[in-house]
Amino acid sequence: MRRGQTRSRPEEQDGWTKQELMTAGKLSPGVFDTLRKAARVKGPNHGGLDWMFSTTDLLALLHRAESGNFSIRGETAAVAWRAMLIEKGVTPPEARAVRAVRPSK
Repeated sequence: MRRGQTRSRPEEQDGWTKQELMTAGKLSPGVFDTLRKAARVKGPNHGGLDWMFSTTDLLALLHRAESGNFSIRGETAAVAWRAMLIEKGVTPPEARAVRAVRPSK
């Protein structure tokens, strides 16, 4: 881990670990990392379940989870992450409307 990314005690850090976000969002590590990269949020090179994500990072992940290609897999994560933000006293932005998928012809 790079400097500043280790934590001595979880309650001392302001944010969430990769493990906490994956567990709450019911996402596999691969899906989480794909979502994280699409949201352009920095993260660990490999593994790094103790990597801390800030409120700003989580808001970017939330925005990406509710939009585009992630609107199906990210829906469960978005609901859980909104609850995590509210629990910390942060008011998340309004949920984005998910566009209906048109049936193919």
